[in-house]
Amino acid sequence: MRFSVNKEEFRSWFFAIISCIVYALAINLFIKPNDIVGGGVTGIGLLINKYFALGVGLVGYLLNLPIMIMSLKIKAIPYTIKCLLVTTLLNFLIDALAFLPAMTSNPLIAAGYGGVFLGISVGLNYRYNVSSGGTELFGQLLITLFRNITIGKILIIIDGSIVLIGSIILNNPENVLLALIMIVVSGKVSDLVVNGLDYVRMCYIITTHEEKVASELMRQSNRGITKLDGVGMYSKKNYSVLMTAVTKRQFTRVKESVHKADENALLIIINTSEVLGKGFK
Repeated sequence: MRFSVNKEEFRSWFFAIISCIVYALAINLFIKPNDIVGGGVTGIGLLINKYFALGVGLVGYLLNLPIMIMSLKIKAIPYTIKCLLVTTLLNFLIDALAFLPAMTSNPLIAAGYGGVFLGISVGLNYRYNVSSGGTELFGQLLITLFRNITIGKILIIIDGSIVLIGSIILNNPENVLLALIMIVVSGKVSDLVVNGLDYVRMCYIITTHEEKVASELMRQSNRGITKLDGVGMYSKKNYSVLMTAVTKRQFTRVKESVHKADENALLIIINTSEVLGKGFK
């Protein structure tokens, strides 16, 4: 009997393990030693660990169990089981690596580096469709009860409350700023992990010289161009709208080409995280 391994599943588990290791390092090298209470289940674990002899990972695991039980009602069983396995590994590593010495005693530097490590971990989870439970999964469960509020707002309320309560309990108003720095850095880094550095820009060019502009663009950027018909609602004039996607390395040449072909053209640029198809991924 031949045993076959699903490559996508293998890659998902591989990066789930890497994500757990990086997250555990963030907690033990930077966040915990400097008493930074961020959001999430881990933030609650850090607070309880501060005053009781319970490991951060153990508290996180115990808090995740009821969330997992709730998840069974609205999520597929395989998804919930995978979440449970990942959160078990994550919280085990958090406590297993608790012996590691702090990398810095400067809370500001710790918040920055902690945000970088957390961002890598979160980005890997999003990119490879992995979840370790926590407030993210809890928010997904709550949104089924409060359908008039977005998942983003729910997470802001939950995590913001944890940060605020932590700052009050620790009597440390600076924790709010440190947590904010950590969250912002984490968000930026996770975006880089998910989308990469070579993001794409979508360009819309509104012009009355579409043939000239299109010829110059194709000569300079070697990218496909789509022509759309448009009408100015104020002037009632007909315009051509040229749409093209270019890499950031090509963008400067695109601007120059459009201006050269039609200095009165309107160029609209939209940052696009990903383009799939010929010439791209």
